[in-house]
Amino acid sequence: MQYAINVIEDLNVSGMLANHKLAKSIADMGFYEFRRQMEYKSELYGSQLIIVDRFYPSSKTCSNCGAIKDSLPLSERVFYCEHCHLKIDRDLNAAINLEKIGRATAKFTPVDKSEPTPLVEAVVKPTQA
Repeated sequence: MQYAINVIEDLNVSGMLANHKLAKSIADMGFYEFRRQMEYKSELYGSQLIIVDRFYPSSKTCSNCGAIKDSLPLSERVFYCEHCHLKIDRDLNAAINLEKIGRATAKFTPVDKSEPTPLVEAVVKPTQA
């Protein structure tokens, strides 16, 4: 299995459609269908889908130090942290925060098959009598 854990945000699509500047782009993207397919494929392949609450401030939280901005307008495409001085693309910052949530809440962790797991090591090592 290549992608055992996937993390997506529970977006408020109807609220985003109210923004006339974004409405056409949002409507064309088909977020509902994307989420439905992710849920279906996760169940089909036995992977885990983590859906992060829509109110989690993934864009406003610094992925380096965890400081949270009071506001971050959509027009501001570069995230700058006043605390640790991190300067990073806004979407990349949010993606790193979502990855951290995925790692912290995942029920299982993907394993690199080239590295032995503790269970495999226990079976391979000879028992000492």
